[in-house]
Amino acid sequence: MFELSDLEKLVCVHEAGTLSAAAEALHISQPALTRAMQKLEAEFGCELFSRTKNRAELNVNGLLAVSEAKKVLSTAKRMSERMADRAKSLTSVRIGSCAPGPMWVTEEKLTALDPNAEISAELSDNDLLLSGLHDDKYQLIITTEPVKAPGVVTREFLTESLLVSLPPSHQLANREGIHISELEGQTMLLFSELGVWQRLCDEKMQGVRFIVQSEMGAFTDLINLSVLPNFDSSLSDGRVEPPLNRVRVPLLDPAATMTFYISALKKHKRLLDITG
Repeated sequence: MFELSDLEKLVCVHEAGTLSAAAEALHISQPALTRAMQKLEAEFGCELFSRTKNRAELNVNGLLAVSEAKKVLSTAKRMSERMADRAKSLTSVRIGSCAPGPMWVTEEKLTALDPNAEISAELSDNDLLLSGLHDDKYQLIITTEPVKAPGVVTREFLTESLLVSLPPSHQLANREGIHISELEGQTMLLFSELGVWQRLCDEKMQGVRFIVQSEMGAFTDLINLSVLPNFDSSLSDGRVEPPLNRVRVPLLDPAATMTFYISALKKHKRLLDITG
C-alpha cells in the first residue's frame, strides 16, 4: 500500500518537471525517487510515465494520478488540522468572561475533566468577548446575553445572585434578605475585579463607601479580620469555605441576580457539552 509521502513525491515530480529536479527538491537520491514512483505504478496497475532512454515524463495516467493525489493530500491536511484543533481545545482552553464567578466555575469544570489541561481565563467587556471568540483569542466566552452570530453556539449557563456577608453582630445580620437601599451609608470591603457587577455598584450603590482591594489574598485576610460587610456569591456555595464568624444574607433586588450564557465556535462545541 502506498503512503501519503509517495503521493507527495509524485506531486513534486509534476511541479519540478523532472525526476532529477524533484529528487533534489526532496533531498533524496534519484534512484530512491524512481523506486517510489515504481511502487505507485505497481499499486495503481498502470504506468505513470512515458520513458525514453534519458528522460521520464508523466503520461495521461500520471497527470490523473497527480490530480487525485492533490485531493487526497488536501483532505489529509484538513483532517490533521481539525484533529490538532480538537486536541488543542481540550489541552489548552482560553476563557473570556464578563464576570468572575461564572469564569471560576468554568475553570473548575474543565480542570476536573483534565487536571493537566492548560486553562487560562480573563475578564473582559461584553462587547469585546465576541470579537475575541472569532479571533480565536478565546475558545469559550461568558456573557449576560445569548450570542446571536453565525458559526457560534450559545447556551444558558448559570444564574448568579449576590449576597452580603456580615458579622453576626451587624444590624442586618438577622435578616432573611436585604434590599440594596438598606446598604446606604455602609462601609463595605470590595474586590476590584467585579466585571459586569461593577455596574451595580456604580449605578445602585452611590451611597455606599467601598474599601477596594485588588489582591485576593489580602482581600480574604481583610474579611476574616474585619467587621465590615462584603459581597458574596451564590456560586461559592459548596465551593469556597465560608469565612469564620460570618453570615450571608441575600440581596433581594432583581439587579442583584444575573443569568449568564456560555458560547463557543461550532468547531469547539464539545467544550459546551463539557461545561454543561
